Amino acid sequence: MSTNVPRVKSSNTILEAANVMNRERTSGAAVVEGEKVVGLITERALLWKFVPLNKRPDEVTVGEMLVPFFRIGPDESTKNAAKMMVANGITRLGVFDDEKLLGWVTLTDLTREVSRPHLLRALTARDEPEQKQILCPNCRKALLEKITNMQGVILKWECPNCPLLSLTFHGSPNGLKIQYSILRYSYPFYKKHITNNPTSR
Repeated sequence: MSTNVPRVKSSNTILEAANVMNRERTSGAAVVEGEKVVGLITERALLWKFVPLNKRPDEVTVGEMLVPFFRIGPDESTKNAAKMMVANGITRLGVFDDEKLLGWVTLTDLTREVSRPHLLRALTARDEPEQKQILCPNCRKALLEKITNMQGVILKWECPNCPLLSLTFHGSPNGLKIQYSILRYSYPFYKKHITNNPTSR
């Protein structure tokens, strides 16, 4: 977990938020109103929501562009954190104690602190029955379908609407890197990028 979380006000402009993110060398920042965290501003939010507006960055406020800041408690396991990221198609979680932001944990943090094989086992573990429905991070319309082997081990998740999207958990050395790339770049904006370099970040 990183405790150095950049913060911007919801009343700040996109230009001001971008300057903070560039200065801190991060792809996101917590959005606050007073002392309360109300959301998150990220590079992806700027690509999806701000760029299509065709406006100047000093004409749009952060509050108009913020996205939900998914939360997790400080005592949660890395397994639950990883599963929450996969389920919601995100790459970071805010660590909160009640309403107090303690820091955030990213997918990169998990890969640094946990060995790849261990993280893969955590993602595919079946220690309890789960019926969780996962929305496709690409089309945001269909639910991912779970593909398992004869032993019930999850092999991959597929979207019935997106033939190019397949979230696969491999045991190979590059498995985790491929999984991260698919989550981050499977959206239409990046499909060409994946085809050319599936393991780029």
